[in-house]
Amino acid sequence: MPFGYSLFLKSSGKSENTITGYIKTINSFLYYLDTLYGKQRELYEITPSDIKSFLKYKIDEGNNIKTTNKQLATLKGFFDYLWINDKVPIDPAVKIKRYTDSVDEKISNITYEMLLKTLREVNRNSNYSVLRKVIFLLATKGLRGTEFQFHKDSVIDHGDSVELKLKKHSIILDGEDAGLLLNHYYESQFNGSTFVFVTKKHDESIVPIELMSIYTHLNAITEDYGYPDKITLNTIRHAFAYYLYTKKRFSIEQVANLLGIENNSAAQLIRNSVERHMKKEVLEIQ
Repeated sequence: MPFGYSLFLKSSGKSENTITGYIKTINSFLYYLDTLYGKQRELYEITPSDIKSFLKYKIDEGNNIKTTNKQLATLKGFFDYLWINDKVPIDPAVKIKRYTDSVDEKISNITYEMLLKTLREVNRNSNYSVLRKVIFLLATKGLRGTEFQFHKDSVIDHGDSVELKLKKHSIILDGEDAGLLLNHYYESQFNGSTFVFVTKKHDESIVPIELMSIYTHLNAITEDYGYPDKITLNTIRHAFAYYLYTKKRFSIEQVANLLGIENNSAAQLIRNSVERHMKKEVLEIQ
């Protein structure tokens, strides 16, 4: 980390693991701003609104309040250091308050049935790239951001179907879905990486796809198809879990296996999804 912050943290007695966590949050914040503005944001240009926007983005991605407050504390410490050392004229984080546990969570109006309908329309959209189509396809299968970072040898063509082998589970695609993944898989052979999905950085380097790249495509679909709320990976996973549990009558174990998570995590995901749906119904009645 530039600006001497890593050395400052080390001299303050922070452990290597703690420092690594701080730097990861700061780099994630700076990359978010670079992507948001389409260029590198200078430190003196960063505003309180930028920080609040980043934290809201992370909440939309599924961060709980505790994690969000940790990220805010990290950014507060970073900008306090910059201000004390005359790296910025004002501290943009100083007046931003911590989130309370009672903060109202935005309840999405997006259902999985809506997503399935849009998926069919997206697949027929001649203005969309194969990349955008396959990202949306895999998002509707409940993939988390890091799960998009799979290697080319994770894609196995069985002839009548395609298997995508992720770290904790596999996804089987057939028909049009299989063809879509294979189309992008063949295109990816020329991306200069061992990964199927990649992000091209400002310095022209190629890295495994980053979250903001995924959201470039999901945001376009949100806008083009007039969704009432932003389509996020977290929103899709909750809608998917609710659909599987209440409509398809999947057990908790089946949902866990399908998403590649532990049974207790699947139970929590389903519980949260059901609670969100119940809150939505209450709000509609009111």
